[in-house]
This record gives sequence, C-alpha cells and structure tokens, in this order.
Amino acid sequence: MSFRKAAKTRAQTARPASHAVADRITSRDARMLRLIAEHRVLTSGQITRALFTDNTRARKRIGALREAGLIETFRPPAAGSSQLHCVATAKALKLLGFPARSAVPAGVGQAAIAAALRQDLDHLRGVNEFFCRLLAHRHERGPGAALEEWRSEWSTARLFPGRVRPDGFGRWRDGDSWCEFFLEYDTGTEPLHRLRAKWLGYDSLMQAADTCSPVLFWLRSSGRERRLHELLAETSTGVPAATAVGDPQTADITGMVWRPTFTERRLTLAQLGRAACDHLGVPQRPNVL
Repeated sequence: MSFRKAAKTRAQTARPASHAVADRITSRDARMLRLIAEHRVLTSGQITRALFTDNTRARKRIGALREAGLIETFRPPAAGSSQLHCVATAKALKLLGFPARSAVPAGVGQAAIAAALRQDLDHLRGVNEFFCRLLAHRHERGPGAALEEWRSEWSTARLFPGRVRPDGFGRWRDGDSWCEFFLEYDTGTEPLHRLRAKWLGYDSLMQAADTCSPVLFWLRSSGRERRLHELLAETSTGVPAATAVGDPQTADITGMVWRPTFTERRLTLAQLGRAACDHLGVPQRPNVL
C-alpha cells in the first residue's frame, strides 16, 4: 500500500461517526428537519405524506436524522403504536438558527419528553395534519396543485406580536386559482364565543398585513358549524371567514367543502381567495408573511 493511500485510509478510519452520518444527510432530510423544527412535532405519517411516497423510505431517513442527534422520536399511547412523533433537538435548532426554546431542553431524550408532555399535542398534531395533507396533493395531482407557503403559529406571531395567534398561515394554489388563509383548528373544547372573539381579532391583523386572506375554521361537527355561523351572523366585521367539517385525515380539504360567511354556496379552498377579495371589493394579490 502506498503512503498516500495508507494516509487516506487512516484519515477515514479516524473520522468521527457523527461526521460520517452528517455526510449522508440529503437535501430532503434538511427540508424534513426544517419542517419538524418549524412546526414542533410531526408524525412519521405526516412526514411521509409531505415529503415521500413510501413509508419505509421515510422511516429510514427519520432514522438517519435520529442517529445524527438532530431529532428525537416518541410514541404517545393515545396516538397508536405505529405513529412515531418526531421533534427537533436543541442541537438541531442551534444549527438551523432557530430561536432558543425553553420547551426544548438539551440532553439526550429531553426534547422528546418535553414534546410528549405538551398539553396541546392533540391540537398541534391536528393542525400539522391539515397542512401535511395539502403538501401531499402534489404527489396525487401534480405540480399544478401545491401548498406554496406554510407558516407556523410561532412564525406568524413573531411577525405580528400582540395580535391574534393563528394556528397557521398558508397559500394554496390549484392551477390559476389560489388562496392565502389563516387557519383556526378547532378541537371542540372552546366555547363558540371564543371562536367569534378570535375572528374579530383578525381585523387589526389584516390591516397590519394589508391582506384580505380569509380565516378558515376547521370544525369537528356539522352542528358546531351551524351554531358558529349563527353566532358570526350576529357580528359585523369585514373579516372574511369560512368553515369546514370533518377529520383532516379523510376529508377532502381542497374540495367544495368550505362554507363562507359572505355567500350561500360552498367553495373549494382555491376559490376562497378570489371570492374573499371580491366580497371586500379589493384586488387579489399575494401577501407572503
């Protein structure tokens, strides 16, 4: 063996295992990690729908990020044994330049424990399921249908401190039609007057953001939807809103399921954007938050 080849072999042998793992991180892994860091907790099923077409491949890449110490995983009993829940570690947040979080302590296993103990875990999982279902549409319907923007509650709150805290902001496009929206994901635990108060709170946010984006309420039952519309009809505000009902894992979120506050007929998600602007008499234009 030549001296140069022997030196190369020794260098490879001495290379830390963590570096070897980092060398195998792909661009899709990096996107996955950013999604997990931005949106706090994603399940293996949500990651598969958002970024992959094969569950086995998704689990392999989840394992690579876990081996690199960038994510931790856990399985809450209520969510079923097959669903891994993934959370970014303090190390990953630092590498990505995300703001430090007191809820993500350093130390092996601590990030997963903190996430598993979240009181809002079911709500957070539902919000992320909604958006990951939208991301999955590009696999099913091609590039003409796409979630072009997805901001978390925390990203939106940083841009508009002191105002309402939407559960998420998104821009959905289907061909030439598109809709930017704020999401309020309802688990049925809040009284309806709280939802009305949230709706009213969007007035100042929309003025600050210079947008006519509708507020979408995703609800658990048709009865709750009917009662909310009755309550909203008693209130005067220029904020456009729409409601839909069902389980985001099975419902057609993009279909003609959205019932606006400003028209009688249900619309598709993409149609809501232009309809809301027409209702307010303003031109539709993108407002990336």
